[in-house]
Amino acid sequence: MLMNEPLSLYLHIPFCASRCGYCDFNTYAGKESLIPDYLKAIQAEILISRDLLVLNNPVHSIYFGGGTPSLLPAAGINTLMETIRTAFDVREDAEVTLEMNPGDADADLVRQIRHAGINRVSLGMQSADPRELTLMDRRHTPEKTLEAVEHLKSAGINNFSLDLIYGFPQQTMESWRKSLETALSLDPAHISLYALSVEEGTPLKRRIELGQLDPPDDDRTAEMYQAAEEILEKDGFLHYEISNWARTAEVQSRHNTQYWLTQPYLGLGAGAHGNVYHIRTKNHTSIETYIEAMQKAENHKTGFPAASEVIPQTELMEMQDFMILGLRLLQTGASPERFKQRFSVTQEEIFHYQIERLLAKGLIEYGPERQLLLRKDRIFISNQVFMEFI
Repeated sequence: MLMNEPLSLYLHIPFCASRCGYCDFNTYAGKESLIPDYLKAIQAEILISRDLLVLNNPVHSIYFGGGTPSLLPAAGINTLMETIRTAFDVREDAEVTLEMNPGDADADLVRQIRHAGINRVSLGMQSADPRELTLMDRRHTPEKTLEAVEHLKSAGINNFSLDLIYGFPQQTMESWRKSLETALSLDPAHISLYALSVEEGTPLKRRIELGQLDPPDDDRTAEMYQAAEEILEKDGFLHYEISNWARTAEVQSRHNTQYWLTQPYLGLGAGAHGNVYHIRTKNHTSIETYIEAMQKAENHKTGFPAASEVIPQTELMEMQDFMILGLRLLQTGASPERFKQRFSVTQEEIFHYQIERLLAKGLIEYGPERQLLLRKDRIFISNQVFMEFI
């Protein structure tokens, strides 16, 4: 990690009022009583990380993910932001994002988080169809999404993103188009579209196995993605990453781009992942175990005090990540200039055979600056491309 290379912070907030049927993230419902101790634990991790890792790099993005960060009291968010500013060199123009459930976005909360320093919100809209929201086990209505956006704009948070899910059982092309059109009518700066993934151990998976719901149809899912591309492009959105569109280059997610460019980020909180000093980390996933680990760490400080996994990265592993994650960026791709600057060799010297195979199969192409790009008509089989580099 270079001295002036920008750093990102990710804070995982694993609390949910209820779990969605499709979710397999590290989240827990009914444990809100642990929030005060959890906030203290994250504060401790921030300060210990500052002391032991000597991270003097300027912080240019902070992301509160979950779970449901909007379940936190505004005072708790403010305390975490104050701790971060005390511990790190946070740039004045830092992007500070909070994921929010539309049902939590009352005017007071939005105004208070804006005061705390949140300047970007990722709103979990998911659908504009009330039946689909019920099927997803979401706890908000389409009306709540509209209200949430009004509150965000009133508080001066115009840089907000809307999340939508496609390929869900019983979702039709008509309802999908309606969700997209409703989202566009709210004038978001950014839109993220996620194809449904049926994960093991989720209620959705069990319902499909019991025959209560049909499994996702790959062809229909691909048609929905293609329809979204056409609708969003017509509305002027830039498709800059496989699942992400931005109104302008300036409002592309700075934090997520940090991951795709394999730049350093520090993961804080239960289950959070990090990547600093050529080391990947994963924290304890259990809230209770995480809190206990941080309570012990305050007396016996060690590097990565909450980590359950600490994995040193070889140069080849970092090269592979560079190619795989870079190819997710549909405009900039895997930059040969950045690769050579970082690793002192060219992409072709390391991955000559992989690149030649993928070019021959028509899965990738060269861009105007000789960057390698994933062909947009091959996005739905992108895993074939990524596997070449593993």
